[in-house]
Amino acid sequence: ERILRELTWEVLQDRVIVRGSYFLPTTTASECELVYTVKAAGEIEVYEQLTPGENLPEIPEIGVMLVMDGSYDNLEWYGKGPHESYWDRQSGAKLGLYRGKVADQFVPYLRPQECGNKMGVRHASVTNGQGSGLAVIGSPAIELNVLPYTPSELENHDHVYKLPRSNKTVVRINHKQMGVGGDDSWGAQAHPEYVLHANKAYAFSFTLKGI
Repeated sequence: ERILRELTWEVLQDRVIVRGSYFLPTTTASECELVYTVKAAGEIEVYEQLTPGENLPEIPEIGVMLVMDGSYDNLEWYGKGPHESYWDRQSGAKLGLYRGKVADQFVPYLRPQECGNKMGVRHASVTNGQGSGLAVIGSPAIELNVLPYTPSELENHDHVYKLPRSNKTVVRINHKQMGVGGDDSWGAQAHPEYVLHANKAYAFSFTLKGI
């Protein structure tokens, strides 16, 4: 529900810099800035800064989400794997080069919910059967989640069989996502060191490149 406040661009000899300033209608207003540096060779460097409003609760995740056509159904990543990993659930995941189908990144928990996250991703690609697609490069690393569903679709269905048939690939490129918590197997909150507190600004960057 972001609202665009200002959009500016600057044309240089070998790049174009596009800046978007957004208002986020949280309980107390937050601000977000996105800077896209489009280079002549086709790479796009993306910088995001989030400035939360005052006295807000913890932040679930900080990043960007984009939707690709469902034909882009192959995922390869150099990061932690092969299974999902989170800020406070990653000791069992090992750094390596992994690949698989986007649909297989979905974890069919009893109730559809957040799943499939990848920690410490240095670079990744989402491609179709012909090998064309999008590369994501961390600066130096990102969290990555690539699923056939948006977070709201997962949250709005109480059984896996009720999820709609998907014709899309949802790519979430995150700076961080708060910890899972649940040390008691149910309702325990994430430890304080794994919480994204809303009392400071957050910033990160990554690069997008066509394949």
